[in-house]
Amino acid sequence: MRIDPRHRLTRRAFVKGTAALSAATAFDLIEAPPAPLSAQGKFSGKLAAWGVVSFTKDGDALLGQQMAEWGRQHNVQVEYSPLPGSDYFAKVAAAVEAGALPDVVMMLQEQTIFYATQGKLVDLTDVYSDIKSRAGGIYKGLLPYVTVDGKIFAIPMEADVTVMYARLDLCEKATGKRQPPATLDELEEIARKVQTPPTLYGIGLPIGRTPDTVGNLTLMIYADGGTLVDGHGRPHLINAGVISALTRARRWWVDKLIQPDSPSADDAWNNNAYQSHRAAFVFNPASIFAWLEKNDPDLLKMTAQAPFPKGKAGVSAQGAGTWAWAISATSKNVAAAKTLIKDIMEPKALEAVYEKVGGRWYPVYKDLSQAEFWKKRPFFDQFPDIIEHARPNWYPAPPTPQLLTQLSAVSQKFILADMVQDVCLNGKSPEAAAKAAQVRMEQAFQEAIRK
Repeated sequence: MRIDPRHRLTRRAFVKGTAALSAATAFDLIEAPPAPLSAQGKFSGKLAAWGVVSFTKDGDALLGQQMAEWGRQHNVQVEYSPLPGSDYFAKVAAAVEAGALPDVVMMLQEQTIFYATQGKLVDLTDVYSDIKSRAGGIYKGLLPYVTVDGKIFAIPMEADVTVMYARLDLCEKATGKRQPPATLDELEEIARKVQTPPTLYGIGLPIGRTPDTVGNLTLMIYADGGTLVDGHGRPHLINAGVISALTRARRWWVDKLIQPDSPSADDAWNNNAYQSHRAAFVFNPASIFAWLEKNDPDLLKMTAQAPFPKGKAGVSAQGAGTWAWAISATSKNVAAAKTLIKDIMEPKALEAVYEKVGGRWYPVYKDLSQAEFWKKRPFFDQFPDIIEHARPNWYPAPPTPQLLTQLSAVSQKFILADMVQDVCLNGKSPEAAAKAAQVRMEQAFQEAIRK
């Protein structure tokens, strides 16, 4: 690709400024298309950016360094703040309410739709048009999370893929085969044979009021043939698949296959359970892999990073989503914020961050899955297929902005987490718990419309 020589120094300076934090994956942006001539050197002022911690300090630091270096090149003071995921939803909501959302903010899953429909975010369709052909393009399956009425309101910056982590040595002990279970029934059978509480429990299933509980239970519901909504996008928790998943979760809890501190789980609980050898199986994004590779290679050798098991319906329901960069509608520096996003979304710059994060953030650009880092780690070979065929929580309805806004409201109220706590902790039958959750879900849907 021909590069305008007027931009060579700036691009090389960007690389030089980040090389200290990413020496092994130094990225030369010479081959990347320059920012528009009208934007070069025309900025001033400040930009504040929020994101969720990646569970790797080096990855967060490199991303912050890239933003700071961009700011130095463009006469803009850029400050990046990585925040804990456990209260990120609440912090963003409070900032929106106070009119104090930062210029650039990472949106998780349906958050983009939730705030875009309220007029809180800037239309980034032009930014997406500029970058959509880079490195084979962004996975199409991620776009519904950031699209309202055909307009893009956030730029996917990572693919969030949920997998099963399985102790292969324990699987082999129980079955004679060093392979992960293909079904939830097989998983339960192995868990019963290998657990030795209180030091080792079979299944690291969180049932606390945390996003991981919601995500894990949703995949169990799909695997057993259920859905959260019907084909028209109406709440639909009273169905056989939901009852089956709740029955399964209650059995695991009553039979003590799950750790007793699971009801107080936060977003790091299942990571810690597996990493400390206290759970034979957990379901989580790939932050566990990154930790094991760095801190416990022996446990990594005994670990499979596998697709979510099939349930009673014989469904292999995989989970994937995205975290995406958005711009607040209250920002006073929108043009600079757009150019910042374009530049930190350069494939080589982004890949450098991915490699520092170590797998927790998987590429959004298709061609980056063929980078040497990923090709050397067969643990991730199935991720592209999972992303393309993942089952979103709006299935089987079309992903309308209204529905995604309503589902975001349900997630923020932790209605599904409360439903599984009802059967495990409060003595309700699966049918009664599903009925109570159905009522709350219908109320949340109506409230979201009124807002």
